[in-house]
Amino acid sequence: MHRGKKVIVSILVLTLTLALTAPIAAQEGQEEDIPPCAGESVAGTVVAVDEETGTVTVYTGASLCTVTLEAEYDHPIVALLGMYFGDIHVETLAAALEATQGCALYDATSDAWAWADCDAEGAVPITVVGANQDGTFTASATIGGEVVSITVAVEDPDVADGLNDALATLTVTWELDVDGSVIQVGDQIAAYHEAGLGFGELVKLYAIAAISGVPVEELVAAFQSGVGMGELFKEYGRPSVLGVGHLRDKNDGRHERAGSPPDHASPPDHAGPPDHAGPPDHAGPPDHAGPSDHAGPSGHQGSKNK
Repeated sequence: MHRGKKVIVSILVLTLTLALTAPIAAQEGQEEDIPPCAGESVAGTVVAVDEETGTVTVYTGASLCTVTLEAEYDHPIVALLGMYFGDIHVETLAAALEATQGCALYDATSDAWAWADCDAEGAVPITVVGANQDGTFTASATIGGEVVSITVAVEDPDVADGLNDALATLTVTWELDVDGSVIQVGDQIAAYHEAGLGFGELVKLYAIAAISGVPVEELVAAFQSGVGMGELFKEYGRPSVLGVGHLRDKNDGRHERAGSPPDHASPPDHAGPPDHAGPPDHAGPPDHAGPSDHAGPSGHQGSKNK
């Protein structure tokens, strides 16, 4: 497959029953006509990525709109934490788009399509756009000059897993700031730090959220209200990273590629309370520690190099 700076694919949008409703093409000639996504959030499917500008085109189910991905910060620790805890990168989305592209062969006897090597005689280029409950995939293909929807069987479990992972990456729900940029984890961390939370505390809180599924906003609110870090460990589990130093050791170049999963993806052993990691139970937040409500940090002014 060709890997270029700009990845643009044609995609068919499915209904909840995975039936084809309309072909949507994000083509170079149409990009200038696609408006920025409006509102505080956008949900849909990524259909195009421009790696040079960081512009991402999203199909919302009704129309196309664009957002900007930025993941550059003034503070190196913010950049480190953002990368480790889930910043989204255009390279990750571009790779996922490319992973949905392949080829399929039609078997006239069974009247079925199957994933095939693109060098095989009669192979047709396809773009996978959805996963079906029976293990097959829905894909778009250009046949006879028309874009059509086909169902493709994939026998290789590794290929099937790769397609499912790519589709999951391309299905997004993003919060947006006032200028239409996606609010990244690093933005939130920068805002919390400006509000008074230390980086060591933020590492622990985000790591707890990663292993427990509890929203970071909820954990921050509890900590700022006076719940000690030890109490949070007892209730939600003790993570494997407890500070910036731990995180640096774990990162150690292994997660330089954007989007690679961190080591804390699996919950660690957390039987019993911690020994003396983190502040004691009675240690509340500093007097100047940000807002006390349950809402997350507002915006990310000043955290990025514009």
